[in-house]
Amino acid sequence: MNKPQVFCFTYAGGTGNFFRTIADDLPELELSAPDYPGHGKRHREPLLSDFDTLADDMFRTVQEQWNGGRYALFGYSMGTITVTEVLRRILSCGMPLPECVFLAAHAPDISPEFAAFQGSEIPDELVRARTVAFGTVPETLLGNRSFWRMYLPLYRTDYTLISRYSFREPGLEAPVRAVIFYSESDTPLRTMEKWRSIFTGGCSFAAFTGNHFFIKEHHKEMADMIRGILLPESEVRQ
Repeated sequence: MNKPQVFCFTYAGGTGNFFRTIADDLPELELSAPDYPGHGKRHREPLLSDFDTLADDMFRTVQEQWNGGRYALFGYSMGTITVTEVLRRILSCGMPLPECVFLAAHAPDISPEFAAFQGSEIPDELVRARTVAFGTVPETLLGNRSFWRMYLPLYRTDYTLISRYSFREPGLEAPVRAVIFYSESDTPLRTMEKWRSIFTGGCSFAAFTGNHFFIKEHHKEMADMIRGILLPESEVRQ
């Protein structure tokens, strides 16, 4: 019997490798974490300038890799938008719905930092500051010009994608269960609760401590929650 699948979508500037640790925590499930065009294993491909094209690409990946069984979607930070748009396409094509959607570290709202740059390119200074603040750049590379020459366009492109995405009218009501992972110090519950308007199959919220990437400290607890939802106890024992 095929393992239940979890399709994972990463943060701005990230790669599918981000989910390697939680994949190791979940050997009973099949985790797939595709890279966005221009990222990771697809670094030779052009970066995309709009979310529709990105979502079409990721939806095709889900269609191609789906084994025909039970599955879920998991989005982290920017990946929550990807999940929302992939789900929109799933609803439109008649594909069976995921059993659950897992969303982490992003509310269905634009960051105030990006709001002023809708329709224009985000300046390098803000891209650097936000990337460094999130802790995605090792200290040894903070002053490395070669690093920033290579990765600054990638981060800028992803941040610009987010800034241009409209959360005000997502036009989506999905009869799917959603589990929302968050840290109060990163994105408060009152903001994360806005997901309720999109996922009409019910939303539950799981609070963790830490910064934007709280998954690094809490991947085992998050894996336990995913396992508990996607695998009945009898399957876990086997």
